[in-house]
Amino acid sequence: MRRTLLELGLALLLGVLPLSSQADNAPSTEAVFEQSKQRFVQLRILEKSANEKTSLGSGFIVNSRGQIITNYHVISDLVFRPDLYRGEVFYSDSEVRPLKVVNVDVIHDLAVVETGRPANDFFQIEPTAPPKGTRVYAIGTPHDLGFTIVEGTYNGLLVGSLYEKIHYTGAINSGMSGGPAILGDGRVVGINVATAGNQIGFLVPATYALRLLQQKPYSGTPLNAVRDQLLTNQARISSSLLKHPLPTTLFHGYRVPSTLGNFSKCWADTDQSGSQLYRRYSQQCSSEDDIFLYGDSNTGKLSFQHDYLEAPGVNRFRFYNLYQQFFAQQGGELGSALVDVGSFACQTDFVAHNKLKMRVALCLRPYKRLSGLYDMVLKLATLNENQRGLQSTYAISGINFDNSRLLTRQFIEAFAWQN
Repeated sequence: MRRTLLELGLALLLGVLPLSSQADNAPSTEAVFEQSKQRFVQLRILEKSANEKTSLGSGFIVNSRGQIITNYHVISDLVFRPDLYRGEVFYSDSEVRPLKVVNVDVIHDLAVVETGRPANDFFQIEPTAPPKGTRVYAIGTPHDLGFTIVEGTYNGLLVGSLYEKIHYTGAINSGMSGGPAILGDGRVVGINVATAGNQIGFLVPATYALRLLQQKPYSGTPLNAVRDQLLTNQARISSSLLKHPLPTTLFHGYRVPSTLGNFSKCWADTDQSGSQLYRRYSQQCSSEDDIFLYGDSNTGKLSFQHDYLEAPGVNRFRFYNLYQQFFAQQGGELGSALVDVGSFACQTDFVAHNKLKMRVALCLRPYKRLSGLYDMVLKLATLNENQRGLQSTYAISGINFDNSRLLTRQFIEAFAWQN
């Protein structure tokens, strides 16, 4: 007992056991809110003709000019439909001012806005990530219920994501998007962006907000900035994919692409129901992330699906008819609202590669307001066997013409017949 007391006394002298005292000295949630309440705001998007709110979001003041960081998706209607919508900022002292979009980062869902109101009190952005388990406070205006603070836990970057996000254990509700996630001393480490429910939330790392603030404001319209960022992003992803051949796996006698990278999730399925004329075995891979544009439109999605079809109980002519019908079905998850894209234009050809005879159709449809970007669907059907065959669909949203050709070729070259 004497040794234990001695060790405990030594530990206290050396400061080895500060956990309880740290907990006691940590600021209360109320104190964190009070010291920050002049620095965050509510953003309101209004339909011009009715002058009524259509959506709400949150934001926070970041410099003496009074500039405000929020999510891009909060102000997206001002980018795509400025003739129909306007925005305003509601401050904690109840002042309301019209807002102007200064800059956007559509890839990381961020925007800078301003109202012309300077600020003496503003948040500091912390570019260094805190350790896992750090207490973090998310602030926003959920469901138009006033300014609210939620205590949660920082859990590091999300694994297997195209675009960096922080996994936050805490409630982020509708209306809190664009609000700050702060440490006890008020430094911003993330920006509220999304929730998966059940206390699972996601934050944009604060370093991207700092980077956006340091950039020169775009020239032209915000829509031009969105277009340029999407073109740069698709070039980056395409370049990464094209560095190496796609990994492959064996699938019912065919060698096929097995994944797009660590950002994609894959699964399998078997369908032997329905007409019973054929059996279908499926393998699918898809990126988990996409890029929000506005309304019901998003882009930046990549996916493929392999379907092995066999119908031993029908003759080859009947199978060929079924096979043709399956090939004609539109496939792939694209996400663009039809009002924003043109019609598909398709080119069909017959290809022989790695002992395979294939029918290939490459279809592209242009974005109407984001020139140079397309949705792509590649359809591929093997023709080596009479009553069985493999069909694959490769879909990418938001790609330029040249990269659609390069990625199509890479995808086709990954196939082989292992007969």
